[in-house]
This record gives sequence, C-alpha cells and structure tokens, in this order.
Amino acid sequence: MSSIEYVPLSSAQRAIWYAQQLAPDTPIHIAQYIEIEGPVDHELLDRVARIAAHEVEALHVRLAERGGEPGQILDPDPSATIPLVDLSGAADPRAAARAWMRARLAEPLPLDADRLYVTALLRLAPGLHWWFLRAHHVILDAYSGSIISRRAAELYTRLARGEEYRPAPRGSYREVLAEEAAYRESDRFRRDRAYWTERFADRPLAVGLSDGLAEPTADYHSRVARLSPEETAALAAGARRLRTASPALAIAATAAYVARMTGTDEVILGMAVAGRASELALATPAMMATILPLRVAVRPDMTVEELVRTTSRTAARLLRHQRYRREDLLRDLRLLGERRRLHGPVINIMAFDYRLDFAGLPGRMHALTTGPVDDLSINIYDNFDGAGLRVDFDAHPALYTPGEVAAHQERYLRLLRALGRVDPATRLGDVEIVDAAERALVLKKWNDTAVPVPPAVVPDLVEAQAARTPDAAAVAHGGATLTYAELNGRANRLARHLIGSGVGPEDRVGLALPRDVDLVVAALAVLKTGAAYLPIDPAYPADRIAFMLDDAAPACVVTTSATTLPEGAPRVELDALDLAEYSDADVTDADRVRPLRPGNAAYVIYTSGSTGRPKGVVVSHANAVDFCAWAARDFGAERLRRVLFSTSLSFDVSVFEWLVPLTVGGQVEVVRDLLEVAERGGWHGSLVSGVPSAMAALLGAGRLDLSAGDVVLAGEALPPRLVRELRRLLPDARISNIYGPTETTVYATAWYDDGNAEGTAPIGRPLANTRAYVLDAALRPVPVGAPGELYLAGDGLARGYLGRPALTAER
Repeated sequence: MSSIEYVPLSSAQRAIWYAQQLAPDTPIHIAQYIEIEGPVDHELLDRVARIAAHEVEALHVRLAERGGEPGQILDPDPSATIPLVDLSGAADPRAAARAWMRARLAEPLPLDADRLYVTALLRLAPGLHWWFLRAHHVILDAYSGSIISRRAAELYTRLARGEEYRPAPRGSYREVLAEEAAYRESDRFRRDRAYWTERFADRPLAVGLSDGLAEPTADYHSRVARLSPEETAALAAGARRLRTASPALAIAATAAYVARMTGTDEVILGMAVAGRASELALATPAMMATILPLRVAVRPDMTVEELVRTTSRTAARLLRHQRYRREDLLRDLRLLGERRRLHGPVINIMAFDYRLDFAGLPGRMHALTTGPVDDLSINIYDNFDGAGLRVDFDAHPALYTPGEVAAHQERYLRLLRALGRVDPATRLGDVEIVDAAERALVLKKWNDTAVPVPPAVVPDLVEAQAARTPDAAAVAHGGATLTYAELNGRANRLARHLIGSGVGPEDRVGLALPRDVDLVVAALAVLKTGAAYLPIDPAYPADRIAFMLDDAAPACVVTTSATTLPEGAPRVELDALDLAEYSDADVTDADRVRPLRPGNAAYVIYTSGSTGRPKGVVVSHANAVDFCAWAARDFGAERLRRVLFSTSLSFDVSVFEWLVPLTVGGQVEVVRDLLEVAERGGWHGSLVSGVPSAMAALLGAGRLDLSAGDVVLAGEALPPRLVRELRRLLPDARISNIYGPTETTVYATAWYDDGNAEGTAPIGRPLANTRAYVLDAALRPVPVGAPGELYLAGDGLARGYLGRPALTAER
C-alpha cells in the first residue's frame, strides 16, 4: 500500500483511543527489547528497519479525526531508521541500558504524533546489543511484537547472506481491518455476544487480591521470578499427569490462588487473549488483543484434577469466543462508567518462542511492558530456550506495596509448584501455600505478646490505688463525687453486709441499680466479697431478667426499693440500708466466708442471645487483672485521668470504663449514656469510649462540645466515615478500634489510628498475653491477607459459660 489513505479505527483501536482520552498522561504502550549477542551490523539493521516499516502497515499509522470521529491515516514512512545509542563506555552498561529504556517508557507517546513508535539499538559492548522497540497500543499489541521480531531476524539473516529481499507473504493491514468490520456485522458476532451476555447475565461481582479500585497506570511495581530449568521440567511433567500443559496449569493455579486468598468459591480472572481467529489476523501485526473474564468455580473440596479440567474447559470456551471484546461486554452488561470489577487479576500467557537468529548471532526477545495495569497482572513467559519459566507480577502501586507483591508472587509460585507435584486426586484445600517463615510469622512472631503480670485479685488493685491517692476524686455523677477513700470505704461496708448474709467466692450477686455513684460502689463491693457481680439492666424485658435470674441463681440482688424485679433471689435494697455499723477497713480473707483466689469468678455477663439462648460468660479475677495491666501499659494514667462511664454494666466494655481507671488513679464520670452528653452540650475529659453506632448518634445530635485525648470504639465494625468525622472534631485525639468478644475479657485486639487518610480501621494486633490466629476450616493458618476464622487464646480467655460445661469445652 503505497499511497496515503484514511481508514476508520477498529473496535480495538477505538477502545485504546478512548482510554487514552480519559488518561492523557498515562502511557498506553507495549515495549520490548531483543538481546543480540555478537557484533551487530548497525547499517544492515537500519536497512531491515526501513523494510520492516514498509511491510508492517500498522507502523504507518497516524491518527486523525473526521467529523469528530477518530480514524487513522496510513502513511508509509520512508525515513524509518534505528538510531544507535552507544553505552559501552558506561561503568555498568546493563544498568545504563535499563535506565535509558525506563526513561523512554516514561516519556509521552501522544496520539497526534507523526510516528507512534520509538526504536533504537543500544550498544552495551562490541559483542552485545539490545534492540529496543516501543509502540503505542493503538497500533500494536504484544502478539505483534513477536511477529515483527521474527520477521526482522529473518530479513537480517537473508540480507547478511547476500540473498535478495522477498516480501513477506502476509495480508494487508487494511484487509485485517475489513475482516474485523465484517465480523462485527456477522452471525458469528451475534453468537459470541449471546454466549457472553448469557454467561454474565447475573453481573457477578468479581473479587481481587486488593480491596480498592484504581485508574490504570504505566508506573507499576514489577517483580520478575524464574523457575529453574529443573522446576520447569517438573512442572511440565506434572501438567502431563493432569493431561494438560504448563500454561493451562498456570491458569488453574491463578484461579486457585485467588480463591484461597479471598475465600470465594467462584473466581473471575481477566484472561489476556490475542483476539485473532483467522490466518490473516495471526500473520498481521496490529492491535487486536483484549482481556476477557474467565469465570471458574473453585472449591476447597475440589481435587487438583477437577480444578484443572474445569479451568481448561472454561478457557477453551472463552478462546472460541475471544473476538468479542471486553468493551462490548461492559456495554452489554451496562457496566460502562461503573466503578466495579469485571474481573480480578489478569493472567497473560506469553507462550512464544522468543529465541531468534540474526545471521548466526543468537537473539532473545524480552518483554518490558504489555500495557497499563489497573490491579494485578500475572505474565507467564515460556521462551522455549531452556532457561525456565518466567513469572512476572505487575501490580498497581496504589493497591499493593512491594512487600505484598513479593508475598503474593512467592505464594503463587509455591502453589504452582505444588499443583504440579501432588497427586491429581489431592483436595485443593489440602495443598499448602503457607511456608515455614510465614507460619512462624503468624503463629509465633505476631503472637509474641507475653508480659508478666503478678498474681492478684481485683480488689487489690483498687485498694492499692486508694492507699496512694485517698483524697483524689474517684467517681462522679451529677453533683455527687466520691474520693478514693470514700469509694473504698463505702464498698468495704457494703461488702461486709453481703458477707454477713453468706455471700462469698463462687457466689453470684445481681446488680440492678440506676446509673449513679452507687452502681460503682456496689460492683466494687461484690468483688471485695469474692463473689461475681451479675449485671441486670432494669430496662431489660421482664422475661430476659427472669431467665437470667433463673439461670444464674444469684445469692441475692443489690437493687433499690423503686426497682421492680421478678420474684426469686433475695433483694438487698441499697437505699434502705444503714451500713454505719460496718467497718470501712479493707476486706480480707479473714472477713470472707471463703478465701478469694485469682481463679475465682469476678463477674458474669450474659451474651445477647442473638445466636441462640443467652449464655453467661464467667470471667475470673486473673482475667480482669491481666486486662487492667494491659490497659495501664497501653493507655497509662494520663490517658485514663478522666473517663466517661456511659456503657451499660451488662456489656463488657463497661469494665474498661469503670474498673480500669480506678486502678491507675483516674476519675470515672457516670452518665446515663452517650446521648446524655449531647443533651447537656458536651463533655471534657481524657477518654471516651463506646460502640461506633452510639458515637455516630452522638455526633449526629449536633451542638456537641466534646474534648478527649482518646476515643475508644469497640463492639461493632468501625466505618471509615466515622473515623474521618471524629478526626475533624478531635484532630489531636488518638482514635482506637478495639475488638473482642465477651469471652476474651472485654478486648482481644487493638488498633490505634495512624492518621490514614481513608479512615480505614482494622481490628489491630493481639493485646498483651493474648494470641490471635486466623485459621481455615482444617484449623491451619491462612496466608497473610487471606480470610479465615478468627481464633483467640491467652490469659484473657474467660473461664467458660455458666452451667454449660460441654459448650465451654468445645470453645
């Protein structure tokens, strides 16, 4: 084709053109270099370039618009040449060559340029050259690079031997465009559309190895790994046992890896395909490639053989319909413009023979980039050169850190090797991908939380503080304030009254009291007797209170004369008691009906019953003392100086609010709930805690004047929006997200806000003397970042469930 002519863009080119309009600063290109060993004849290679530029009509392309629509002008370029860049004098020529190529890849390649490709011959030494080629994706795809390289080597060899030039026996670029246009008007196109729209009619939500979404970038993390020749041979042998080939096994391994790391039983990979189905298209360099979704069922109970068979069949069906483009499917599914995934990681099998011969000089093609990355691309290169399989991971830097890319690649390769090695009848769930180092990390290093805590019972801690600061304010409510001496003395008197009625260790005493200073006095008094306090919220439904009283069988219930309770346990009406006759000295074992030991129960809190019958969780003094010791270390006296006690005693978070501050000299301010703070216009102190929904309601109430150095949130998932709102209100506060079921003594893990802009809040790391494991269904540790069940252990683990020994043993 010797004359200039205007040709419409193909559908593939239009997709690239529109993508470039949306991201004008992102290079959308492919690039490669051919390493040639020996004294390359630059003049001869330059002649080859001119011939190739004439033959490869895609290299003639200049883009233009007509009537507002993009198109292309096919304009032969007689000035095509390969400039020589001599780097042989550099201290490290290879490093210099890589730096030179990186700089070229970072340069713009605008769509309105006269030439949409860049090429050069880099001389690293007289006997070593790298031939670099970079082209805009709108004219060439990665498959084209192989065609051009092989033709260039053939031309160089023929001309170096003095043979005459013979044109390549291939069709024209215009014929390829015409063939593609005819396909889109054909019954085959309609059958392909029917296949894809039926397979994805439910618009499935694809999952990936990262949680976020990002715009495509050409500046990505790239990590190259290579299997040794021996490993590659072993993989091929394993693939033959599975009646497949290594590339198909790599695709199956990708599906299995994504399933294992995300916990999904259906994986949707992006599969890069050439988009070519005719001899004409297969022989002609052009932009035809696309990425199509490969939807595969993957279950832990599948065998390796079943996975490979399922994946291979699904991939074969995809390839039969590969000319239908990703952009068409997005349009058909009405996903254009939606920020959601059509697929997860991309798998790109580059099974080309990259070995080349330039008139006896050995050459090898190396891919530099196959285009921008919007998440993670796994590129498998089988160069057929005996050097081993190459596996590249290209990852978006906004979604993955270099360390995460390395971990994913190492685990993936471990899984790939294992699939080729194990018996085909092996269940996928039994194929291990956690190595010894990662196992030691999640089981040992991350759980190295041991801190010595001297044995004690809870009253010891409060009494010691009362002795240190007897005149400091301990508890406040409304206009009433008790000093540490007053709180301790009143609790001692009430404890002696209860002991006089026979209450002692391993008994239970109900607390059904209004929220004022007497609630704290009564809870401390029960602990001093050695009995466990049993919170009973008077606002609970009567049938729930009756159930708790029947199930826990308390020795008595400390309440008030105005509080209505079901018949049953004896009442101790606090407002009717005269305790003046009792000593306010500290209670000891000499006063108690039985000795108090750290293993005795400190309190019993009933679960909500949302998963069945409510269960009473028994927490020991040793548990509570260990918890207080953690809080004293992680928060300290200053952060606990003035704490808002707003949580019902029936929830374990209350232990953090009322008991912990009293062990380090803090003041506890009792309020009805967080909304009371909003009603009275605000609160000033050092620490406020609560469940996220209550804190959100507090913020939503408006007119809130809140100041606190610490905001501790627990009991529910912490939304990023709430973190951001709290940071705006309290820019200097430390926001904590703390997690733990009642069975682990209030909290088990903690995260402290690090100022992340997104406001994301994980549950954090295990507390001192607590261990946290994420395990699979077979109780094996899962890889870092993979979902599993959370298992907790350590000193904070409660004694068990009241009256339910079988359930206690199971848990």
